Amino acid sequence: MPAPSSPRTDIQGLRALAVAAVLGFHLWPASVTGGYVGVDVFFVVSGFLITSHLLRRPIRSGRDLLGFWARRVRRLIPAASLVLLVTLVASAVWLPTTTLVQVGREVLASALYVENWALASAETDYLAADQLHSPVQHYWSLSIEEQFYLVWPLLLAAVAWAGLRARRRRRDPERTTAALAVALTGAVLVASLGWSVWMTWAEPAAAYFVSTTRFWELALGGLLAAVLARRAVRAPVPAQVGAEPGTPRSAGVLRVTAAWAGLAMIAVAVLTFDAATPFPGYTALLPTVGALLVILADADRLRGGPGGALRWRPVQWLGDTSYSVYLWHWPLIVVVPFALGRDLGTVDLLAILVGTLLLAWFSQRHVEDRLRFHPALTRRLGATFALLGACVVVVGGAAVGVWVTASAAERDALAEARTAVAQAAPCVGAEVVRDDDCADPGLLLGPTAAAQDKPVVYADGCWNNAPFTTRNTCTYGPGTTDDTEGTEGPTARLALVGNSHAGHWVPALEDAIATDGWQLDTYLQSVCYTVDAPIEFPGEGVSEACQATNRWAVGSIVAGGYDLAIMSDRTDQHLAGVPREQQDAAAEDAYRETLATFTDAGIPVLVLRDTPAMPENVPDCLAQHAGDPDACGAPPAQALEPDPLAAAARADTTGLVSVTSVDHLMCDEICHPVVGGITAYFDHGHLTATFARTLAPEVTGAVRAALEGPP
Repeated sequence: MPAPSSPRTDIQGLRALAVAAVLGFHLWPASVTGGYVGVDVFFVVSGFLITSHLLRRPIRSGRDLLGFWARRVRRLIPAASLVLLVTLVASAVWLPTTTLVQVGREVLASALYVENWALASAETDYLAADQLHSPVQHYWSLSIEEQFYLVWPLLLAAVAWAGLRARRRRRDPERTTAALAVALTGAVLVASLGWSVWMTWAEPAAAYFVSTTRFWELALGGLLAAVLARRAVRAPVPAQVGAEPGTPRSAGVLRVTAAWAGLAMIAVAVLTFDAATPFPGYTALLPTVGALLVILADADRLRGGPGGALRWRPVQWLGDTSYSVYLWHWPLIVVVPFALGRDLGTVDLLAILVGTLLLAWFSQRHVEDRLRFHPALTRRLGATFALLGACVVVVGGAAVGVWVTASAAERDALAEARTAVAQAAPCVGAEVVRDDDCADPGLLLGPTAAAQDKPVVYADGCWNNAPFTTRNTCTYGPGTTDDTEGTEGPTARLALVGNSHAGHWVPALEDAIATDGWQLDTYLQSVCYTVDAPIEFPGEGVSEACQATNRWAVGSIVAGGYDLAIMSDRTDQHLAGVPREQQDAAAEDAYRETLATFTDAGIPVLVLRDTPAMPENVPDCLAQHAGDPDACGAPPAQALEPDPLAAAARADTTGLVSVTSVDHLMCDEICHPVVGGITAYFDHGHLTATFARTLAPEVTGAVRAALEGPP
């Protein structure tokens, strides 16, 4: 494929449009709801340019391959490494200590260009969804591109090798190479797009990040390059993307139409797509095909097209610096609010925009361009790969250092907090509210310790998580009478059923399990609450699997001969097919059926009303608002979410269902995130194990009353 006669200013304009969309989405997400598609435009451009380059300069030896990778290293790695290092330092200075383990882990993943896979894994973790956004989260797209640059030249090298084989067989090597390149890019496009459509439906959280659902977008641009290369070896004139002088007027009209239509398709996606749009999947065809049409139209030499606007000097500058702009903007958005100690206003957002452009100019001029063309690096491949190794070692080593140090600090903080709580007992936590003679002991369990202070059910793997294919249970307390010779059986068998807001009550029961001889079996489902009705979940078959898991849990309890069922749920996910305004009533009806299943079997039920929920992750917020914990609280009207399970329990008339609430110990004019010197939450709504233990008198008292039955 011949080189273009001049630089493609329309492609630089397309890059500017893409990075502007991403900036708008991250700075003003309520207005530019679909700006995330700018990344997909980048993918198409990258696929086109890289494939064009590899077809012009085929990989025919190991040195060719190393040379290609070396050019990518000089172009991309130094600037990316600089931003990672600066972000790591800024995070250590300004971000909450509760986030540093995550930041260190993700900076390492970004330095190794596997951040997209790390995020895909985290997206399947329900608790991870409550974490502060990582300041290097945007490296997921760079990771996909780097993985593409690693694999793609190898595949096209095989195509070039096949072309050489064709020459030996007295066939036209150029035509063979071009035809095989079209077949290769087309096959990757079809396979990856098909997988993307399926996975976006089946596992949408992971589908957004994994490489296999995104490679088709790069292959789309690559397919255009391959088709043009094939045209070049079949036509007697150079195959430019656009038409040469003398092209019929109808062809010019088609190109103008394609250029403007492509830009319109991108604009429609940017302005109308939002978080509810299934993505990437088939919906990503709108912006990616739009980008492809703009490239195909070759607007640089097109009268009546958008070439004039795309050539505008500020647009070209933004296109030239788009890589550095992308690198710098997201760390600033994440870190600056913590550095300022307040939420960002319009002036702050504009300042971040200006700061992003200035930093991008600096790094593009003094890092990207200087190292990209430095003679000491361009003349020797070894020097370039030594630079790569140095970047990975420095950034990766610093990330591991932060990760290890922050992990040790968390462990030490939790150990110290537990010691302090034990020494201050009994006047800690809820006891300070119960007993007027107890003075507030000061902050004993702080945010760093609280983030790790989770109930034992997490470490013990008691959960059944989406897609709900497991049937995990845990048992605490003595076994059955015939478990071990000489071992007494439990005085009562209790079943704890519900989602994660049931699991956080286990610490409140632990002491009584030991002293009263109770046996507790858990039936815990993450997010999925205990109703026999379809609950909305993203992904194929997840709703049905949740419902089946609930049937299994309730059926096991009914058949298990339990003395008491303890229920607690956060009713957060919507019931499928139910209007929003009817959700609470429908959920209450569904809970009544669950309660009736237990009471019809003669099993008493204790419902623990759901605890208050805070507006954001409490440990992160407390670390940001040291000395003012109530800044992280919320008024009862906001914090006490509707609990249809508790409402259904209060309406029960069998006498077998009782309800207990601890709201009075956590709320007055405000629902407090810290009670009696103990941080009450390890995220935004799950109780820390230490605080839950201080609620034992209410919880165990209610259990004993339920076991005794009505007077």
